[in-house]
Amino acid sequence: MANIWYIQVNRFCNNKCHFCSNPSNWESISFERGKELINDFKGRDYSWIIFTGWEPTLSSDLIEWIRHSNSIWMDCRIISNGMACSDLDYVKRLKLAWLNLIHFSLYSYVEKVHDFLTATPWSYKKLLQAVQNALKSWINVQLNCVINKYNQSHLDKTVKFVVKNFPQINHFVWNNLDPKMMRKTQVAKSTLPDFDVAWKSLVKALSFLESVWKTFRVERLPLCFMRWFEFASTETRKIVKDEERIVHFLDSREMVRQMWEYWEHDKLEECKGCDLNGICAGVYEYKEFYNYVEVETQKLSEEEKLDIISKIREVK
Repeated sequence: MANIWYIQVNRFCNNKCHFCSNPSNWESISFERGKELINDFKGRDYSWIIFTGWEPTLSSDLIEWIRHSNSIWMDCRIISNGMACSDLDYVKRLKLAWLNLIHFSLYSYVEKVHDFLTATPWSYKKLLQAVQNALKSWINVQLNCVINKYNQSHLDKTVKFVVKNFPQINHFVWNNLDPKMMRKTQVAKSTLPDFDVAWKSLVKALSFLESVWKTFRVERLPLCFMRWFEFASTETRKIVKDEERIVHFLDSREMVRQMWEYWEHDKLEECKGCDLNGICAGVYEYKEFYNYVEVETQKLSEEEKLDIISKIREVK
């Protein structure tokens, strides 16, 4: 079981991603508040802290929070766009604070696609430099990717590019778009993916990663769009393993404890007769945003269903 605490340390960024699910409100937490949250976490049955925000590396207190977490034997990680980490000296400071893992966000192996989605020139080159700096400094790297209209046809090519150039990276995470929270501009709306296109390159990507012994997770995608890889669904894993998350938001939501009911989304008529219905989250925000998505009822043997659950329980 992996219960995780996400701490938003700020809500400002040096990228301007069109589909950002936490638009800037220029809020941030104090150093004392950060220590208070970390100490509170220590008394809970959680696996690790993830420092996030808009961009946590813009916080002058981040390194001290990392150092404090390690001083009380609390594992911590950060999610970053890589802009600050393109500076090797900064990455060395993170390593000296005993940071062991960074989640970097790469949206495409195509430079112009990544830079368009971040709305930040040179963000692609800086991200690749950041990955290189982290690996050179013996910091583990995992890659996050948001599935969207502009990368949906080449998700597999992106992971092949990464594995070829950074074979040390062993874990990949895909997140489907969160249209409820993202910007409401026309460009942002244009990024909504076509599930019928995205799943084809995604399954190719997962098949390739499995063949080279890499691990992966996929969030906010119904199981009928990731057949044979249901065990990698983050919602399905949380449902089966009864996991939870606590997220400290820097907005009106404040502290949110996400338990089993949080992982279930909208279900369609076709879901009722689907053999995966009990462990599938459904379609995230179907009624308001993803109402163009058509799901397909899946029929599995009892042995196949038990195999999915067994894989989830065996792998951390």
